[in-house]
Amino acid sequence: MVEQGLEFHNVDHLEQVPGMNGLLLERFPAHLRENLGIPENKNGRFQIRRSHGCEIRFVTNAPYFDFCVTAVETNVTAMVYYGDMAYSQYTLEAGVCTRIHVTYPEMYRQVDTELISRGRFAPYIWRIQFGLGGSIYFHYLDTFGHDRRPPTAEEKPAILWAAYGSSITCGSVAALYSNSYIEQAALHLGYDVMNKGLSGSCLCEEKVADYLASLQVDVLSVELGVNMLLFFEEDEFRRRVQYLLRKVKESSVAKNIYVMDIFYNRAPVLLDHENIQYRHYEPFRKILKNLVQETADHRIISVDANAIAADATYLSVDLLHPSDQGHIRMGWNLAEWIRKHR
Repeated sequence: MVEQGLEFHNVDHLEQVPGMNGLLLERFPAHLRENLGIPENKNGRFQIRRSHGCEIRFVTNAPYFDFCVTAVETNVTAMVYYGDMAYSQYTLEAGVCTRIHVTYPEMYRQVDTELISRGRFAPYIWRIQFGLGGSIYFHYLDTFGHDRRPPTAEEKPAILWAAYGSSITCGSVAALYSNSYIEQAALHLGYDVMNKGLSGSCLCEEKVADYLASLQVDVLSVELGVNMLLFFEEDEFRRRVQYLLRKVKESSVAKNIYVMDIFYNRAPVLLDHENIQYRHYEPFRKILKNLVQETADHRIISVDANAIAADATYLSVDLLHPSDQGHIRMGWNLAEWIRKHR
């Protein structure tokens, strides 16, 4: 969305929250918030307000600018990029209104900027990217009298990708959000990616499926199953996934829709074979593959998660979330897989 001469990437809308200063960067429509979850898990109602993967993007000839934001709930990392180049990393302390001053890179005055290679983005786009943890309230961005504008389509990647999934898709537990597997895959593919992950609460609700199917994107990916292992038996899992696939088949404009099953985790090596995660792990993966076949749409493609994250060496010690190295390897593997199957 575009507001105040700025592009708010991965942001559905800016919300004025009663009692709070600034505008909350919301990744999902407001009507979803009170309709997420099941009696045992309604965490999606607050996870939906986390601002990971949101960016503020603009072009200006100003020699410097200030931006002011507040992180709530927990500290959040803000990474500033100039085009694809890393400018600096900042820690936004929770509950503190933080003003950051950014100046035009001094080294750029000493080089021929026309010779700087372009990556995914035009090299003169400022991008402020927010990482994992809390929510972000935007207060202002000041270019001190200089013009600013949102980037044009030609200055950004041609392919827009939306990624729905669990905390793994959100980027947990990577130390730096840009190491997350979807960001790494987007980098290798030259895509622009919107993070629609919901940590611990990717439950495939019908209203979420309706929303995903409505997105104006070129690529849609859904990483399904790991958050549903604990809560649903096979029939309910099948029903939920079936609705999502039917909805995106009917309504999505995406040219490619990738359905990823459960990434390798602790479930198949648990000592307790009566544990619900152990019992559901392989059946859920099989259900996903079968439902993709039954949907019979050439755009909807099953991704074998074992081809993306093959074993425990990708993981952190909780044997669920990938490490930074794991995310980076997964991003490369997914990019290579997509290149072969798009």
